[in-house]
Amino acid sequence: MDDMVHTTNDRESYFLNFSDGMPMYSNDAMYYQGDEARNHTRDMVKKMRNMGIKVLSYFISSRYNDNSDDDYAMNDFKQMYGSDAESIDILSIPAVARTMNNLFLKR
Repeated sequence: MDDMVHTTNDRESYFLNFSDGMPMYSNDAMYYQGDEARNHTRDMVKKMRNMGIKVLSYFISSRYNDNSDDDYAMNDFKQMYGSDAESIDILSIPAVARTMNNLFLKR
């Protein structure tokens, strides 16, 4: 978070995130996932917004769009990113460009 650039009168800042959905990390000393990881991510996104940073996060699924597991995962994803969460076909460049343009045009 120390490296994030605050929005100022002279500069707008954006955080663009491409994710498989869930924050997760583990090693011999740590296991970070589930509610703890989702809540932490939500809190960090809120902190970025409070810094004036505009957020857009893409949920990239490895499954088909009509899969109920994707719906469940997207609900969790929205808990972290709220209205800034998008589920799109990453191979569709026009869809990615359209959602980014919508963010860049917000005032």
